[in-house]
Amino acid sequence: MGAAQGSYYVGGLIGKNSGGAAQCYSAGTVSGRQYTGGLIGSNDADYGRATGCFWDTRTWLQTPDDVGIGKTTAEMQTAKTFLDVGWDFAGETANGTEDIWWILEGKDYPRLWWEAHN
Repeated sequence: MGAAQGSYYVGGLIGKNSGGAAQCYSAGTVSGRQYTGGLIGSNDADYGRATGCFWDTRTWLQTPDDVGIGKTTAEMQTAKTFLDVGWDFAGETANGTEDIWWILEGKDYPRLWWEAHN
């Protein structure tokens, strides 16, 4: 959720992806000169994957990011956005019973279950 800045391979979460990312998000401001994106700066076309991942369109105002799903801040602070792609939230069982995430609906982004409720 913090800002990311640099020259090359700058992403809100991952600079250069040649592996996989699943059920993740980026909400911090991103700036760079080349290979820059709201979620991933550069994604390997053959091996890079981002499944169920989001980035806040408010923080990445340049060209649309082709990796992950861009959502508004309001959408990023709504559990349904994440539940629809299989995130496992506390208090629901449709996506599993591990209770990995929780959210203060309409006020904050998802947090890991063990992070304090502020």
